[in-house]
Amino acid sequence: MRSISILRLIVSTILLISIVPSGLCQPHSLEPVSRYYKSYGELSDRPNPERAWMDTITFPWSEYSPNAITNSLVRTVYLKPDDEAKLPGLIHPPANSSNQTRAELDYLLSLQNSRTKEQINRAEYIANIGSWFNILNPTDPDYEENRKQLFYIAESVGDWYNYKNFPATTQLLLNCIQDIRVTEFRLKWVFKRARPYHLEPRLQPLTKIKSPSFASGHTLWSFTEAFLFSEIIPEKRAAFIEKADEVRWSRELLGIHYPSDNEAARVIAWNLLKCWMNNAQFVTDLKKAKAEWADHKIRLQ
Repeated sequence: MRSISILRLIVSTILLISIVPSGLCQPHSLEPVSRYYKSYGELSDRPNPERAWMDTITFPWSEYSPNAITNSLVRTVYLKPDDEAKLPGLIHPPANSSNQTRAELDYLLSLQNSRTKEQINRAEYIANIGSWFNILNPTDPDYEENRKQLFYIAESVGDWYNYKNFPATTQLLLNCIQDIRVTEFRLKWVFKRARPYHLEPRLQPLTKIKSPSFASGHTLWSFTEAFLFSEIIPEKRAAFIEKADEVRWSRELLGIHYPSDNEAARVIAWNLLKCWMNNAQFVTDLKKAKAEWADHKIRLQ
């Protein structure tokens, strides 16, 4: 038993000492664009004069939720202002009238015509997943569920990987989800992209959202967490990304996001992690989460 304790101490110490200067930290490489989106991304994203009327449409101000605006005003934790300023320049939505948007709308119509009850139930279940940084009172009825959902993308690890057993990881995730939510709503404010159902009257979304379309918030948090968990448990990266991709799919099945919303969110997710690695506090907190994981693995042996 004493040798196991010594080994645990050594592992934890190695992970916590000699913090690498934050500028030297780099996330795992971003995977290439998926095959499903590649065909859309190869189409012209420029305005098409034959559908010029579509380019006059933006997200209606009357549908904008006050909460969406309020969340964009919250201060970030790890994301530095200089890094944040670069994010909008990394993505852009296709023009409403573009051939790409038309193809994406046709795809959403095809999903609408073929989606099954089972798929709808799954997508609606996923729609209720997603943690928030401002549920802090333990007496709040949503407190425990909110913290459970922080680990949703890592379900494949096991239900013992949770906020009760991993407090350092939980705090890291809470800080990250704050940055994710702030980034989500600031990007939506910048682009003000109309939802698919604003452009295509034949679309019958299964819900309607009170914020602009670009980029997808669900896809942003799911992929950011997939990339983040991959830094802690690299061998599970494929499973984490598969879980995030299901979240991506659910937003399209519901008829509320274009594929380009989701691809933009995936790109921003990876760049968020890259930006965080320029922050010494994030590097420290990530190392604590890694040490916590290593320590728990040894306990299981």
